[in-house]
Amino acid sequence: MSAPRRAAVIGHPVAHSKSPALFARFAEASGVALTYVAVDVKPEQLAPTLARWRADAVFVGCNVTLPHKERALELADVVEPAARACGAANVLTRVGETLVADNTDVIGIEAALKQRGIALRGARVAILGAGGAARAVAEAARRSGAASIVVAARKLPKAQAVARDFGATACDLDEVPRATIYVNATPVGMQGQPQRSLLPRDAPAGATAFDLVYVPEQTPFLLDAKMRGLRTVSGTAMFRAQAIATFERWFGFAPKEQLV
Repeated sequence: MSAPRRAAVIGHPVAHSKSPALFARFAEASGVALTYVAVDVKPEQLAPTLARWRADAVFVGCNVTLPHKERALELADVVEPAARACGAANVLTRVGETLVADNTDVIGIEAALKQRGIALRGARVAILGAGGAARAVAEAARRSGAASIVVAARKLPKAQAVARDFGATACDLDEVPRATIYVNATPVGMQGQPQRSLLPRDAPAGATAFDLVYVPEQTPFLLDAKMRGLRTVSGTAMFRAQAIATFERWFGFAPKEQLV
């Protein structure tokens, strides 16, 4: 019997991740022998960690989360179009002894909104945050035909850098204009992170609040939005959709959703 394939999710921190449990269910439903673990990797450990995995014959790939998405792209041997467009990778796939960077967050974002009947086309999108997740939101909004995209961050130069890449505008988190879709693409509200809502005070009732954080499922951002009459989308749907796309990249087929 061949050894189980190995995969991981890497981040710092990463203990909150539900990826190991989800991929275990995917593997069992699909008849795949897979060991999937969460690995806390400090920024200075990322390059040597990936170098070891590149040479590991049973390693299939890894999911990448904060704060490594942009650096993982730089360290990859091959970059797929979605990852290049985002300037960030959330998945690496080992092909031979090369690592291929891709971004399935874009698919996950589009799927989560579609499931709730919310269209990016023609929307005014306000993205809170300027990291790798924010870039995926900006790419989803750009390619879906959003009417406008605003990137907001505490560090304005970071917001401006993302905005330049996607034909968006940038502003401080305290100056977010009224929008039809607000997306929290920061770790604020995540388990172990500051627990507060970044939703602007003048966000109109009837707009949509979408939090990419999925642990906990009901974040301060979403609870605040519900109290103020906004539609809400949790990060859980995005998490599942991007994970399904990741599994397909590693094994060549998608797990049967009805079984997982």
